[in-house]
Amino acid sequence: MSTTTTDGQTGYMFDNATDEAAHQLRHLGEILDPGTRQTLREIGVGPGCRVTDIGAGAGTLTAWLADQVAPDGHVTAVDLDPRHITAGPTVTVRAGDIRNMELEGSQQVIVARLVLMHLPEREQVLTQLARALAPGGVLVVADWDCTWRDMIRASPSPRATQLIERFQDALLSFGESRGADMGWATRAPEAMLRAGLINVTSRIESRSWRGGTGICLLHRSNSIQRERELLAAGMTAEDLAELREVLMDPELMLSGYLMHTTTGRRPIPA
Repeated sequence: MSTTTTDGQTGYMFDNATDEAAHQLRHLGEILDPGTRQTLREIGVGPGCRVTDIGAGAGTLTAWLADQVAPDGHVTAVDLDPRHITAGPTVTVRAGDIRNMELEGSQQVIVARLVLMHLPEREQVLTQLARALAPGGVLVVADWDCTWRDMIRASPSPRATQLIERFQDALLSFGESRGADMGWATRAPEAMLRAGLINVTSRIESRSWRGGTGICLLHRSNSIQRERELLAAGMTAEDLAELREVLMDPELMLSGYLMHTTTGRRPIPA
């Protein structure tokens, strides 16, 4: 889930090298892995499959995939900074920017989770990934629709609501300044069809989390990783300290962003 580029201006909003990154990536895995695993089971990932995991982050999904495809399959994990991913007999780890990387054109499944929404070249990369599929192979693109902001199910106070909204405004604005498209997920099906994929479908899901769990912990981690940018956007150190307390309050209940998981299959020539 890290695609930060060396110019520091475009790409993923966070950095795997920071002290907070391990916490953030763990929270992401806990939130997202169950839904992604369900999709991968449904499309038939199993023994012998060749799978590429783009933006593999902490490697939690990579490790699960390695178990599914064993003993004869193989997983390639791609990340700009793969320090948190463990290689193994059935796992190859590749460091690099997917925009400048050539994949072997015989992958049965390619997963790109929380990657394309961050890349200005997202449609070109999607086309590149589609071409790397074997005939009959499946591309899985999963991104959050961050334009959906009806997330607060219960708040301990009006002040808590205000802090969460200000945080969201500032963080998403920062992402957009780096080339992220917060509504890209809603357009992924159309992009897949343009890339020549068939049987394109989307699953849209979210769930709620109490303060101190799930998405609340992720937001807290994000506020630490991007404190400098949040301060530049007008929040104060006191605001951020209070926000972090609110995000641990069990009286808070937040829904996650809407996750759009879109799949498409490369046609098999007649």
